[in-house]
Amino acid sequence: MMSLPSDLTTTRQEHLTALVEARVGENTYLDFKRDLPSRDARGTQDLVADVSAFANSTGGDLIYGIDEDGEGQASRIVPQAGNMDEEVRRVQDVLMNNIEPRVPGLQVISIAVEAGFVLVIRVPQSWAGPHRVRTNNAFYLRENGRKRTLEVPEIRGLFLRSDQQAQRVRDFRTERLGQILSGGAPHRIVDGALLVGHFVPTQAALGGVNVDPVLYMRQRSLPVLGNTIPGARVNVDGALVVRNPRSDGTFGYSQFFRNGFFETVKVLSGFGANPATLGSVAYERELISLVRQFREECTHLGIGTEMTCMLSLLRATNLELGINRWDYNLDDHQGRFDRDTLILADVLLPAELDADKALRPVFDYVWQAAGMERSFNYSEAGDWAPR
Repeated sequence: MMSLPSDLTTTRQEHLTALVEARVGENTYLDFKRDLPSRDARGTQDLVADVSAFANSTGGDLIYGIDEDGEGQASRIVPQAGNMDEEVRRVQDVLMNNIEPRVPGLQVISIAVEAGFVLVIRVPQSWAGPHRVRTNNAFYLRENGRKRTLEVPEIRGLFLRSDQQAQRVRDFRTERLGQILSGGAPHRIVDGALLVGHFVPTQAALGGVNVDPVLYMRQRSLPVLGNTIPGARVNVDGALVVRNPRSDGTFGYSQFFRNGFFETVKVLSGFGANPATLGSVAYERELISLVRQFREECTHLGIGTEMTCMLSLLRATNLELGINRWDYNLDDHQGRFDRDTLILADVLLPAELDADKALRPVFDYVWQAAGMERSFNYSEAGDWAPR
């Protein structure tokens, strides 16, 4: 079945022309609209109903700027007029404010064509739904190329599906932490406290990703905390990169699983009798860099860059947050972690936010686990600006 590229950002006029020349028909995954949604209440209602229907079903592409004949087949490109960047922002705002909960992984792009542009909304099948339209409190489903409202039993079924998919992500984290704590990591690691990050792209959570690990043996590199390493090893799980391996183990590794899930581990060791330290600026800088690099890799693979971040601290009883205690006038308990295993809440990193801004809730959780109010590496304006 002909469709737009898996990496939507690479779509060009020739892809749209191919849809028209092939007389591709509307279906469960594809919907054509001659004109952009109007700015009135009816236009808003139609837009959010169409998008929520895709999200509650199997996902798909909504294309504004292709006309269809009476049988639902693409017949011609209809260039849209106006400022295409402003239209993208308008549509994004409408979708953000009128669908509940927010649909993860949405992409809205404009494609320049002769005499104007075409606007495309790519909607992934959602594991955060079902999604309700705020303007009329209705739930929609896409079926046989059309949308319809859901009946109560169907809504219950979607809630169950959503819970199962979210549980799949949580189970992955639980299983991996158990493996690491029991000595089952993919490479031997030296003794010490551990900073563990798990990143699950939304598209991977839906089961739509298959990574070829052989690419990372020579052609691609993978990030670990504090570095980027080429020449991955291939194992049964996927591609593995190891940081400075020694006979007694390594201080860090990253495992890119075949299903698109990503794990990174860093050992935090003390010196002599001194406790191990989680550098309050250093680890945040390293995580920001890692997320940026992993997003680049997802883009290369045609995977959406929205993802869930799950951070954990293992063997953390003797771990301290690396801050100057005199600067913050701390109580004795502040700056120290009060338990051996810290499983921090999972956080959705929206694709449209820069990594430093998207990770702020994650960093706040870490500082709060050490008895602090929040990460003080952010300015009042919300910018990452360590002292």
